[in-house]
Amino acid sequence: MAVPFSQPLLSARLAVLILLAGLSVIVHLMPGVVSAAGGNIQVVETAEEVDFPGNVDLSLTAEGDAEIVEVRLFFRTSGSPFWAYAYPDFDPASRITASLNLTGEVPTYLPPGTELEYYYEITDSLGNVLRTDARMLVYSDTRFDWQETKVGPLTLMYYDQSDSRVQRLAERLEADMERLGRLLQLDSPDEIKGVIYSTRDDTLAAFPQQSRTTTEQHTFQGFAFPEQGLFLGLGLDRGLIIHEAAHLMFGQVMGRDALPTPSWLNEGFASYADPFATVYSGDSLSSRSNPLRSMSTLSGTPTSINTFYQKSLSVVAFLIDDLGEANFQTFLDRLSKGDTVDEALTTVYGFDIDGLDVRWAGEAPGQPAPPPAPPGNNQPSPFLFLDAWLLGGLAVLVLVAVSVQKGARRIRPAGAPQEGLQPWEDPDLLDDDYDDGSFWNDDDDSRPFSR
Repeated sequence: MAVPFSQPLLSARLAVLILLAGLSVIVHLMPGVVSAAGGNIQVVETAEEVDFPGNVDLSLTAEGDAEIVEVRLFFRTSGSPFWAYAYPDFDPASRITASLNLTGEVPTYLPPGTELEYYYEITDSLGNVLRTDARMLVYSDTRFDWQETKVGPLTLMYYDQSDSRVQRLAERLEADMERLGRLLQLDSPDEIKGVIYSTRDDTLAAFPQQSRTTTEQHTFQGFAFPEQGLFLGLGLDRGLIIHEAAHLMFGQVMGRDALPTPSWLNEGFASYADPFATVYSGDSLSSRSNPLRSMSTLSGTPTSINTFYQKSLSVVAFLIDDLGEANFQTFLDRLSKGDTVDEALTTVYGFDIDGLDVRWAGEAPGQPAPPPAPPGNNQPSPFLFLDAWLLGGLAVLVLVAVSVQKGARRIRPAGAPQEGLQPWEDPDLLDDDYDDGSFWNDDDDSRPFSR
């Protein structure tokens, strides 16, 4: 039966014992706690060293009264709710030194600038366990001397840029970031970070791996990682920085309860945040773009990706500019609570994604999109023949060179296999149009894409 609260059920001593037991359970779940059964384990020394790319070397020296038989390293990226663990290498003894390259334990790409949190759990042969305090380190690109500037919640990391240029950019970004916060209704956004590279060559070891085509045609110049609150970019370009910051802040609005956001909405909103974005009309894009239902993910050739971005921006601009900013904010709020896109659209606007497609195609304002590249006419250009002659001559030269090389091999012993990269793999031979650090003019609205 239930007992009234006013009746004294526990003695003061028993209440204290129960309270202490509860606290011990809570403390046991936290890093930095010793849970021992009569032994003694001590951390003598810890060390961490970052050597970009690919090395975060961690080591720990510990000793105890009994033999240390297990060391586990728990780690996670900043912002992740999940801990992973790995086993550093060491030989069991009463005094051990354990070491591990942390990046070798991370199964996915790790962007430079990522903050990592870790702690150790050390166990001896008697069952005693020591959990160390959690520590933070940054997987930074150690090739460069980084500087930083702050704009609202955004910390920009950069190098090889003049102070005056950075200052001018920061002043322009202030208004852009405020507009972004108002649009997303983020009064106190979480801190975010942008890591800006000065040259294309510098990004080769830093950017995530892309297809050969998108790499060669410079399709993407920025990448956002919402879970880490971080983006990478090429060039101190205002539009690119706002585009990537919009991805991160959009992710904050969605939170952890939202379903995966379709790419057309995510990329469309980030493009809308770009102060130099050009919005094209729905009727000029609808005939050569895919339906929104098939635009949940971004893929394709550089040409189709271009159309994807144009439509995504146009649809989001239609939702905000034509149907109202307040309605769009309510739409995002429904998504953040776990609604599907169809459910959120129907609740707020009264139509689903197919209805949005139809209305956008007929009503979205904006200037006409530029026509696709015209097909070649039947009359070949004289320059085509010039190219053919040049290519033919080049082919003859190549054949001659190969013949000479084969003849040379017959009269000399074979050497060691040649080392090196093919021309299209060699960073020094890749197109480096923007190596002067001045990637785009701030007033130029024609720029490669960001993700």
